[in-house]
This record gives sequence, structure tokens and C-alpha cells, in this order.
Amino acid sequence: MISDGIAYRQFTSETAEERPKGSSRPDTSNTVKAAIYDFNFLLFSRYIRELKHSEPQMAVLRFEEPTKETTPIPTDQLEQLLVLQRDTLEDVVLGKAIDDVLQQLCRASELMLPNSVASIMLFDESKAHLNVRAAPSIPPEGIVALNGLQPGPNAGSCGTAVYTEEPVFVENTMTDPRWASMVDLAKQFNLHACWSYPIRTANDTVIGSFALTSFESRAPNGFQKRLLETSSYIAGIVLERERQAQRQATVDTAFNNMREGVMVTDAKNHIIQVNRAFERITGHAASEAIGQTPKLLYSGHQDDDFYLNLHHSLAQQGEWQGEIWNRRKNGDVYPQWLSITVVPDKDPNAKRHVGVFADITETKNSERRLWQLAHHDALTDLPNRLLLMARLEHAIQRAHRTETLLAILFIDLDRFKTINDSLGHCAGDKLLKTVAQRLHDEIHEDDTVARLGGDEFVLLLEDMPDVNAVRRIASRLIDRLAAPIVIDGRALVVTASVGIGLYPKDAEDPETLMQHADAAMYRAKYDGRNRIAFYAPELTREIQRRLELEHDLRYALAHEQFVLHYQPIFSSSDGELNALEALLRWQHPKRGLIPPNDFIPVAEDTGLIADIGAWVTARACREANRWLAQSERAFSLSVNLSPYQLTTECVDDLETILRNSAFPMDRFEFEVTETLLIEEGERGLQQLTRMRKNLGMRIAMDDFGTGQSSLSQLKRLPIHKLKIDRSFVADIPDDGNDSAIVKAIILMAHTLGLEVVAEGVETIEQHKFLCASGCDHLQGFLYGRPMPAEEIGRRFRNRQMKVEYRCKAT
Repeated sequence: MISDGIAYRQFTSETAEERPKGSSRPDTSNTVKAAIYDFNFLLFSRYIRELKHSEPQMAVLRFEEPTKETTPIPTDQLEQLLVLQRDTLEDVVLGKAIDDVLQQLCRASELMLPNSVASIMLFDESKAHLNVRAAPSIPPEGIVALNGLQPGPNAGSCGTAVYTEEPVFVENTMTDPRWASMVDLAKQFNLHACWSYPIRTANDTVIGSFALTSFESRAPNGFQKRLLETSSYIAGIVLERERQAQRQATVDTAFNNMREGVMVTDAKNHIIQVNRAFERITGHAASEAIGQTPKLLYSGHQDDDFYLNLHHSLAQQGEWQGEIWNRRKNGDVYPQWLSITVVPDKDPNAKRHVGVFADITETKNSERRLWQLAHHDALTDLPNRLLLMARLEHAIQRAHRTETLLAILFIDLDRFKTINDSLGHCAGDKLLKTVAQRLHDEIHEDDTVARLGGDEFVLLLEDMPDVNAVRRIASRLIDRLAAPIVIDGRALVVTASVGIGLYPKDAEDPETLMQHADAAMYRAKYDGRNRIAFYAPELTREIQRRLELEHDLRYALAHEQFVLHYQPIFSSSDGELNALEALLRWQHPKRGLIPPNDFIPVAEDTGLIADIGAWVTARACREANRWLAQSERAFSLSVNLSPYQLTTECVDDLETILRNSAFPMDRFEFEVTETLLIEEGERGLQQLTRMRKNLGMRIAMDDFGTGQSSLSQLKRLPIHKLKIDRSFVADIPDDGNDSAIVKAIILMAHTLGLEVVAEGVETIEQHKFLCASGCDHLQGFLYGRPMPAEEIGRRFRNRQMKVEYRCKAT
């Protein structure tokens, strides 16, 4: 063996058996042999030096013992082999192209065996076939014929040598069975003998073959076998050098082009190598960093314990990775994800460290952005439910320790949907942003205002001195929100309903406290909106009843538990039936007949009102068609339309139902409340106008006098009839104010060309007053209560749809 673990091979005529036992170098008694040995040693020493200065880890060369020979090889032939070896390896050290080196090796071998050609065949990437790498004297068509050779026990000389990993010496290609499948090739190119030797890498892996093919049949002598062995060995060295050079080039390319920064330090913690990414990330050029220690990058953000733990991990485990903050050359501090690995070495004082790091500034920024998106409302930038619940849980823990009062204010804007639908979602979003800002401005820095979605907001108030303080804040918020908000040049007034839950009085966990505040908010809405309500235990029971009612409503719709009752409306002039108003009832299997006021609000909140309204319209038209056929006088059918139906797409369904009903559309009318027409604004008006225009149906304004409509609004509404609310009829004629209002309504309606119906007529006195005031139509218990469809049908059959009460001509 010689230095750096690279062995050499002495090509002499002595065999392994002839060499002195235990000798590490050949006998040098012969002067020529000694000179060859010395030259060979100098050659490989030079090669080793060149490797040290160029590619220190490229190749580990291994010389095998020479093949056992019985016939000594002349010294001049041995010298030829050493010259071949020297010249080839010098070409490699001097950087000559590998293909040129292999070609030259083939030519030199051919000179030592006249009337022959040399070739080098190597595995392709699949490791299943051999292709020609070098064969300067073989014609192109011969190379094409050889390419793709599959190694096997009878695959010619090269394929068999690679398959068996042993030399193959075929003396006659025409008769040797190993050439049976290739005899045509031999005849085509006049190949009579072929000797092949496996080419091995440093780890003894066969990668191909070196062959000498002769144009005459012959067997190799000792020198020719040694020539084959030497050439295959040299080819192995050259190809190993190429492989390692390619690997090193790949490593260098990866090292200098990887996105992560790399820093290599020696045993004394001095930087000895960096890559381009290091320069880009840190701002330090390689020339500035090499020779320095990693303290060049310290930011001061980590304390001594941090670095003690880092070095302890390197000493115990040989690696460390984690997040660290370092400083760029320009002074910026930034986060890194750093991985440090100890490079093993037999000498503990020569250990190196390789640090690979990535700038994770963008990752950190992305994490912050994702956290912001996950925990804040996109529209208002307020905390969302997720962040609110986390803060509420922490606030409850703190309130428990300090024994302080905590309050949750659940805020819901009143009739926000109307604004959103009438003015558009863009205006609605602007309104919500303004509301959010007003709420934020009214709280302390330690409190939280969050948006749950839609028009629902929640305030978390901590360290409250008492309940009155909470009440004052809630009242101030209601007043603040009630101030006009200008959106796109239009002043809007928004009110809010506020429900309040207190810790620890109402609940001791976040979810329950939120539920109780929500229940209190619904109580505030139920009590009239624009007010506050504190939670009370009965609200939970009320919510439970509401949930049960909602479930039962869905079941009732699916199983047709609804029925219709009809209340007649009579002409004041002759007492004849003028119209029937369809009134919805719920025939509950356990609770009996439930009036609409008990379930319609739930149906509206849950959206079931659209399906229920469609059912009512279809059923009423079907039943009225039968009575119309029995009636001596045509009458109108009146169906109540919920405000919520005009905010959905159910208008299309209603039009379809009415078109398919066969009921005369000029006798059909929807009753809509004054509040609906005013609050739903343009959208509601457009929907009603569309139905009236498309179908020819009529529209009556119900509960007139309870809203805030003006004469200018009445003029533009698509209505033909006013129904005076029963609250005005109840006290006439005794109440002078109500009497005056009723007379004024009738006079105004007639002036505008509208018919008038008085609801809730129960006494003869009311009847007489209305007749005297010129009311057109009368409805109430005095004339008839709401009746099931069967009763209405019976009265039509018996001709009983007329009353004795009528307005006599004066």
C-alpha cells in the first residue's frame, strides 16, 4: 500500500507464489525491475498529489494481484505496460477529456497486439444492456451492431465476461458456443478471436468490459492477458475518476445553486466555506465570512442558555435544528430555520460543522397573515368567533381568580336585512364597517368587540364594577348606533337589540354564557327592538320551546298538519259576501289548533315561511274555485303575504301557483301590511308591481294606520284597497280621536280612489258609525268568525253567504 490509501500494482513476471511470503513490495534485485518499480511509484505519487490539489475525494484506486502466470513476461513488455499506465493517468491528471483518454487507451492497446481492434463497453442506465463507449478502430456499423448487448452466459466475449465477472478468452469465434448467437456478426466483420476482461470500479463492481478482438484465430499469451488486465484496470480508474468528477460537479452545482444558505466551520469554529445563498441571505460576501466565526451573524435575540443547549445537542447527538434569529450585514434581524450537523472524523480535533439555513421571513409573515385571516373578520377586521371564544375563556379564568364581574353583550342590528336587500350588499357592507368602528370606539383597550357574521356583534367587557355599569355601557351603545349613518349620500338610521349575559351569575363557561346572551338578545327583539335585555332563566326554557316548535313546524309542513280557516268580508251597502280572507291554522296533534301569531314568527326566522306561504296560496285557490262554482255572486279571495316572502325568490313560485290555479286573477288579492311596504322599500314594491302587472291580481294594504306611510307613498303604491286596523275600530264611536282617524282614513282613501275595509267590527254601534262614515266593506265577529273550509262550503251550498247587517240608505 502507498499513501492516502491508494494501492499500486507491480507488473512483473513473478507470480504471487514466487513472491516472498509476507512481502509488501516485489523483489528489486533486478536493476530494470527496480527502475520500473521506482518509476511506477513516482508516477502514482504524482497522481496522488494531483488528486490532492484538484479533487481530493474523487477516486480510491485499488490494484489487484496479477493473474497467475507460468511464463515470465519480458521486461521490455512490462515497461510498455507501465508506459501505457503512466501516459493514461497523466492525461487524466492533466484534465484531458475522458472520451479522448479512453480512445487513446484503446489505440495504445491495439499497437501492442497487431491485427486487432480494442473496445470498451459499459452498462447503460438500466444496467441491463451494454453499449460501446470507446472503439476508435471499429466502423460505425459495427458499433451499432454491438450496442444493446445483453450480458449472459453465451453473449459473446464481452457479454459473457460481464455476466460471469471473469475474463473470457475466445480463440475461435466461429466454433466457440459463447459466440453462437453472434457468429453472423463475426463473419460480417471478419472477427476470429475475442478476448474480454471485466472493468471494475473502486468498490469492485463490474460496470463493463475491455476487449481485444483479433482478425485471426489465436489464444492470448501471458503478456496479452496482462495487457487486457492492465487496460481494463486503467479504464476502471479513468471511469471512476469521471464518475466522481461528475458527482463532485453535481454536488458543487447543488451547493452553489440551492436556495438554502450553507456554512461550513472547522474544529475551531472558523468559517471555511459558504455558498452563494449564504451571501444572498446574509449580505456577507464569501471573502468577508471565511475566517470569521458564526458570531458574525449573531443578533442578540438568543441568550446564553440557548447556545449552551445548542452546543450540548451537537456534542450528544451530532446535530441540532430549530428557529433562530440572526442579523444581516445591513443590520436587519430576521428569522432562520437552521440545521447544524457534525461531520464525523476519526480525529476529534478535526471535526467540522455544516450549517444549512433558510430565511423564513416570508413563512413567518404568511403565518401571521393566516392567523389574521383565521381569527379576524375579513370585512371589519374585528376578532371573529374563534378569537372571541379564546379571549372569553381566558377572561373567565381571570375573572374567577380576581372574583370580578364579566359581561357578554350580544348585539344584533334591527331590520338590517331590509337595508341590505333594498340598497344592495355593497351599501350593507359599508354600514357594517361603520357600526364596527362605532362599537370599537366605545370600548376600553382591554375589552373586545367581535363580529360573529351577518349583523351580529359581541362585546366582551371585563372588570365590571357592577350590573349598572354594564347597563350604562349597553345604553350608550344603543344611543351611539342610533345616530344616522350616511351611506352613498343617504342617511340611514340603524337600531340594535342587545342581550346581556353575566359571569358568574348567568353561566361559568364560555359557550353557555354566549348562549344566554343570545337568548337575551332575542328577548330584546321580541319586546320591541332597540332596547337591552338581561338574561333570565326562563329565556332558556323559551328557547327550548322555540327549538321544539321549529322541529314541529318542519314536521307539520311535511305531513300537512296545516289547515285554512276563512273569514268573510261583506259589502256594507247590501250585506252580500264580497271576499273571503284565508287564515292559516296549525292543527297540532298534541297542542290542538295553534293560531298563526304563535308560530309565524318562528317560520319567518327559519325561512319556512316561503314554503308555508306557497302551500297557503295553492290550497286557498283550490278550495275557493269550488265555492266560486256554487256562488250566485262572484267574490274575491284574499291571502296574507309575509314580509319575508318578498325578500326571497319565492315570488316566482307564487306566480307559477297562481297561473296554474285557474282562479280568476282579477278576483285574487294579496294582503300586505303597511309596515312591509314601507320597510321593504324599493325591492318589495318592485316585487308587488311585478305580480300585479304579470297576473292582473290586486293588492290590499292591511293594518293601515299602524305604520308610517305618507300620502306621497300611498300614491305610488300598487294597491287598490285599505284595511283599517282593528285597533282604531275597537273604541269607536266612543273615542273621539279614533272616530276622527277612521273618518279621515275613509275620506283620504276615497279621494285616492281606494276601497276601504274595516276590520274587527264586533258591535252594532261600530257598524252604524262605519256605515255613516262611508266604509265600503265590513269584516269582524259581528258578521262572522273565521270558519273551516267545510263550514264555508256548507254555507255556499245553503245560500247563507249574506248578512242582515247592511248600511241603509238615508
